[in-house]
Amino acid sequence: MRQLKTLFTLALLLLVAFGCGTTDNPIGDGDEIATLTGTLQGEVRSIEGVAIQVRLLESGQLVAHTEAHGSYELNDIEAGDYTLHISANGYQEAELNVTVVAGETVSLDKVTLVALALPDGVEPGEGLRIGSQAPKFELPAGNGELHALADYIGNGKKAVLVFYRTGG
Repeated sequence: MRQLKTLFTLALLLLVAFGCGTTDNPIGDGDEIATLTGTLQGEVRSIEGVAIQVRLLESGQLVAHTEAHGSYELNDIEAGDYTLHISANGYQEAELNVTVVAGETVSLDKVTLVALALPDGVEPGEGLRIGSQAPKFELPAGNGELHALADYIGNGKKAVLVFYRTGG
């Protein structure tokens, strides 16, 4: 039994001395670790006075976004397939399927957004006419007074409704 313990101890010492205790770095000092991210860049034809939003989605989830002023660049994006949405108020949204390549910059073609058509008889900034029958609802003013939309229809009066969405 004693010989077996001695033999086991000797085998363990040999393993530690010749291989298990190496301190060599498998990655040399000159070696670089490959990056797993890439960059998307592109250009959108500018629209005077209109902010252009660029959003990168993966399976419907937002991955990155920026505001474009002619050109845009999205950095440090994990390699893979995405959908790029480019939008601006009053313009039709553009959607592109893109692939980000690790360690590379992918340049996309220039995008021009198409203006949405206004209904006949509506000038930009004029809004839509709802006719003589206003919807029946009231909105509170900052002072707590209730104002009915019907109070603002006719006699040359114009009403502007602004809706704010908060929360989820």
